Amino acid sequence: MSTWVRVALLALAASGSAGLAACADAGDGLGGTASATEPLVGVDGATDSADRNCHVVLRSLKRNWTGAGWEAIVTPSGSTSWIWQGTVEISEAAQAEGLTPYVLYRVGAEPSWRAVAATAVSTTSTPGTPGFKPYTVRIADGLPGPGSSGSSLAAATIQVAPYLQLAEGGRLFDHNRHASDFDNYAMAQPDFAVGSDANRCHPPAGPLRATLAFAADWSEHQEGAIAPGGQLAIAYDVARLPQCRDSRNGLPLWEITAHVKFATGAAPIERLVSVRDATAVVAVPPTATGVELWFENTSATGCHAWDSNTGANYRFATAHAPQWMGTVQTLISRDSGDPCDGGLPAAQGFSFDTWSRQRAAKANLCFQVYEPGLTDHDDPSLWQQLDVRFHWRFHGEATWHTRPVAFDRRTGNNARYALSWRELDPFRMYTCPPVAPTPTADGQYVALPIEYFLSVNGGELRPAPGAAFAGTFSDYVHDFWRDSNCH
Repeated sequence: MSTWVRVALLALAASGSAGLAACADAGDGLGGTASATEPLVGVDGATDSADRNCHVVLRSLKRNWTGAGWEAIVTPSGSTSWIWQGTVEISEAAQAEGLTPYVLYRVGAEPSWRAVAATAVSTTSTPGTPGFKPYTVRIADGLPGPGSSGSSLAAATIQVAPYLQLAEGGRLFDHNRHASDFDNYAMAQPDFAVGSDANRCHPPAGPLRATLAFAADWSEHQEGAIAPGGQLAIAYDVARLPQCRDSRNGLPLWEITAHVKFATGAAPIERLVSVRDATAVVAVPPTATGVELWFENTSATGCHAWDSNTGANYRFATAHAPQWMGTVQTLISRDSGDPCDGGLPAAQGFSFDTWSRQRAAKANLCFQVYEPGLTDHDDPSLWQQLDVRFHWRFHGEATWHTRPVAFDRRTGNNARYALSWRELDPFRMYTCPPVAPTPTADGQYVALPIEYFLSVNGGELRPAPGAAFAGTFSDYVHDFWRDSNCH
């Protein structure tokens, strides 16, 4: 089982049924649905679990409007049903595992559920949400259609449960909008739709990407640093501007537009983007020094409303690479004192071996950052101003991985950051190395080199331009768990 799945499932062990769910093979497209058991809640990859970590999320689902009417089809059961079409997205971690999203659905209290596999879409034609892989899902079999009576439509409720099929046989269900482990999405009159929710599973903040979230309770918060030359995601809850809501035939005739104005030191750069149906992502100009936003709600009937911080607009500063980054050290020691003092320069490399794994009290990578007026005093919002990242790959991997690095403490005028090598150890307990390690010359051990560098607000910290720091993890050639589970 992969690390990301294990963490997500163990966190859910507090509630729900632990029974093993029987999962039928899902149909392929509109012509091949199959009955399936209803979603349950379990505790590991062999049973069903609820996902609240944005690994699988239904973005929207509604009847498909062709311009001339609702799209319909004669289903294998012989009835005519409207076609519901929507978007399911999965995280980059789930994509890396080779997982595919599915959707269970049923009408009312039908005893059986139908399962449909979603279809991957080209990110060139449909970029989707940054940090996620988009899939299209279409359902129709057994659903209401143009021949349904008014009373049957009024009584109809379509339950929907998106999920990921896990390698161990369990399923990870999308509960990112649900408080209860047993809630499902429900579609009913008048629109028979699951609308978008921009404040759920918005783009993760990361290197050169920040997110500004505007919540329904009129709060705003920033995730990550707004880096010039990077990306800015705007997650807006449309409940903030509920005034203009005209529609026709179930189609919205209203819009919410974000006005995004970047200060550049010269002429400002303004962009207009829709935030009605999904998180908007805009490019941050390389010369940007700040950004201000306000939102406009309009409709076809002339309705007009604003969200502009009572005319002052919402203002955020951009972040630049700090003035100085350095003192990169690795400390592997039995001493349980300061987590960083006494380390060796990272340029010398490191060896994390069986002794380190069993005996070391500290096994840390540490480094420092200085930015005048920012790191030279205590600031609880430091994490918003400095986007600090660790980038790594093991020998044999082509793709760089990235993760945030936690702030440790201030040291003089510098901010110090620390990361434990144990968290990256490819030979840690119950873990399969991401690539095959290399046996040592004596045949008693296996080794896996790692290369890495650091970044702060997009500025890179390397031993030399284009170069990377390096180290090696090693372990005994045979380990009972790895020998049984890793191939």
